[in-house]
Amino acid sequence: MSISTSARSSRDSSIAYLEKTNRIMIGVLIACQVYALALAPWHGTWGLALLIGGGTLAATIAAWKSELLGAHFPSLVATAFMVMSALHIHQSHGTIEMHFSIFVLLALLIAYRNWRPIAVATVVIAVHHFLFFYLQVNGFPVWVTEHAHWHMIFIHAGYVLAEAAALFYLARLAAADAAEGQALAAACEKLTRNDDRMDLGLQLDHDSEASQSFNRFLLQLRTLVSDVQHQLGSLQQMGKSLTGNAADVEQGAERQAAVNQQMFDAMQEMSEATATVAQYAQYAANGANTANELAADSGSVVQRISSSISALQSDIDITSKAVGDTASQANDIDKVVDIIKDIAEQTNLLALNAAIEAARAGDHGRGFAVVADQVRSLSRRSSESTKEIQQLVKRLQQTSDSARLAMTRSQEAVGECLASANEGAGTLQQLTHEISQMASQNDMIAASAQQQSVSGDQVVNNLQSVNEIASQNLGKARELTGISDSLHQLSDSLQQQLSRFDSGQKG
Repeated sequence: MSISTSARSSRDSSIAYLEKTNRIMIGVLIACQVYALALAPWHGTWGLALLIGGGTLAATIAAWKSELLGAHFPSLVATAFMVMSALHIHQSHGTIEMHFSIFVLLALLIAYRNWRPIAVATVVIAVHHFLFFYLQVNGFPVWVTEHAHWHMIFIHAGYVLAEAAALFYLARLAAADAAEGQALAAACEKLTRNDDRMDLGLQLDHDSEASQSFNRFLLQLRTLVSDVQHQLGSLQQMGKSLTGNAADVEQGAERQAAVNQQMFDAMQEMSEATATVAQYAQYAANGANTANELAADSGSVVQRISSSISALQSDIDITSKAVGDTASQANDIDKVVDIIKDIAEQTNLLALNAAIEAARAGDHGRGFAVVADQVRSLSRRSSESTKEIQQLVKRLQQTSDSARLAMTRSQEAVGECLASANEGAGTLQQLTHEISQMASQNDMIAASAQQQSVSGDQVVNNLQSVNEIASQNLGKARELTGISDSLHQLSDSLQQQLSRFDSGQKG
């Protein structure tokens, strides 16, 4: 881009800034006019507020819209500011507070970054104070101050000149900064104007520190771009080599992941089978323990049965002895009954003899005959009772004989039961011992199977971790392949981007 083009860009930027500042100043003038209307009721200055204030505002806006004054428009704005300040001072009859607007409006003019509007405003307000104060002290209806003393005018003038001097200096600094900023902006616009090519050989002619720093920055950037262009070839070669190695790593990781998955599947199946064996072994151990408990309970039951049979045998022996004693006693009773029967027969015979002798005695033996008759009757009943007792004793002997035979058979049966119970108890004791050993062996088998299952689960977990690591390695390998591809693309893109910079050196 040529110097004239850069100057044109800087001028366009200055015009845009000036137009923005003009709009702000027009807004300030509108505010001053509104304030003049607000002051009008104080001393009845409606005519001056509308004529002077409105006329100044209208003339300024007309000049701004028509662009007749061009670069001199800020001086017109400075004049309008001072006219508005003079109007406000007159409307307030010269109160000291209204003079503050002069300093405020003067300070606003620094926005133009030009000392001329400040100078114009200073001259205008100075002429106003000296001229209108002269008219005020000579009786004209104008107001500058509340106190008609010339020394007040000179004091105001001194403050205005001091502020104007400071504003002159600040305006020059602002103008220099603006020019420098515009130059930097034009340089940046030149650097970024062409999307396909960037000329790093640009140099600013300003002697400011910022311009020199910008030139040093461009020099360093040219050096950096040149170095990067030289090293980018090595980076591209490394990227290609990295892509090839990443592809090899990815293939190896895929094979490793496949083998690990096969090992994991096989070990998982073995672990499941071991767990099933452990489960069934535990079932068998539980069943054997249950059978052992039942056998122990059965042995206890058989032992109790054996004890009960032994007790029953003892009771039967006692009962058999008692039945034998009863039969012997029945025989004894039968002998006694025979004796009683003989006595009854003899008594009956004696009673009969007595009755015969009583009959022979006649009346003297009648009482004795009655006794003999009762004795014979008693003897007959005793004989009959004795017969009944003999029948009962005979039946008792028969029953005792039957009971003795039954007891004998019961003793034989109980003996056989006791022998069978003792034999069953021995068999159950041996069975209990065998079942106990089988339960112990089943517990050992279940514990071993459980331990094997736990070990199998640990191996499966370890293989799962290995499989996950292999999957992660595969993912990292694929990510590395993607990164290497991206690096290769990035180096190509970087090479393409760096080709846009014209560093003025041959690679």
